[in-house]
Amino acid sequence: MKYKKTPGITSILIVVAFYLFFTGCVKTENAIDPESIKTWEIYDKENGLGSDSIWTLAEDKEGNIWVGTMNNGVSKFDGKIWTIYNAASGLIDNSVLSIAQDGYSNMWFGTSGGLSILSNNEWINISDFGGVFALLKDYDDNMWLSTDYFPVLEYKNNEWFQFYDDECEWCNVVNVLFEDNERNIWLGSEADLKKLTGQTTASYTQSDGLPGSGIRSMHQDTWGNIWIASFGSPNVIKYSKGNFESISLSTGLSIEIVNSIASDNNGNVWFGLRFQGSIKYNGSVMERYSVKDGLPDKSVTKILKDKHGYLWFGTMSGGVAKYMPGLD
Repeated sequence: MKYKKTPGITSILIVVAFYLFFTGCVKTENAIDPESIKTWEIYDKENGLGSDSIWTLAEDKEGNIWVGTMNNGVSKFDGKIWTIYNAASGLIDNSVLSIAQDGYSNMWFGTSGGLSILSNNEWINISDFGGVFALLKDYDDNMWLSTDYFPVLEYKNNEWFQFYDDECEWCNVVNVLFEDNERNIWLGSEADLKKLTGQTTASYTQSDGLPGSGIRSMHQDTWGNIWIASFGSPNVIKYSKGNFESISLSTGLSIEIVNSIASDNNGNVWFGLRFQGSIKYNGSVMERYSVKDGLPDKSVTKILKDKHGYLWFGTMSGGVAKYMPGLD
């Protein structure tokens, strides 16, 4: 395994650094109108969303919700109005796989065709990386990317660094980038799960207790437990104090993929499932939520908790649902 400076992308660095250095950060607080609170609110193409097919969700510092779609770029919701950014308006590709905001309030979009950065209403587009599957801003404002051509990149102090496992090719197909409360960086790949602590790397596989190959999602709950889901397993892993505990989500369902994991303000952990809606877990009881309960589609691709406590569910073909736990 090697952790090294990436060659051949100096020109990219110069362009990115110029724009990112001269931008600022503005933070505002939004209040909720009590009369506007509803259990479920559905957003789709009919009320302004760019597409009903959703890959990912993110919230920026101002409280805007960003929705990455499968075929029409990204949509921003300010609480009242949807604004669509797609290839026609400057985005590098219309399939948006990942979204993050950097320390200068610039928005980064990982797409099937490369990286787009929206900075002061101008676009920086980088196709050299190929597809950008995951994005992460860490505690120190460094940006992490998992990509086609440079498996994992870190943008730190105006330099690019590459992480590459020269002993395991499938370990370089990274689906998940995650930072825990202790500032460890986790790389969830098709073959293993790595934890980066400074210059030390630990690798975990099924022999250590992972439920299957192909990490798909990670999340740290209110109590500090790290939840890990992988492809083709009805079980998820709760990682705590160095121990992996396998927990079954099956409850009579044929679960293959947990696409996303999040927590609500009550400490419940939510799992977004392919084809089976969502499961809420309070530590002892699992409760399933499906279309009949308010979800607009049975395939949940992403769950996001916003700063007000709402849960947002991105779906495969039904748009986005906003849900307030405790109101139903």
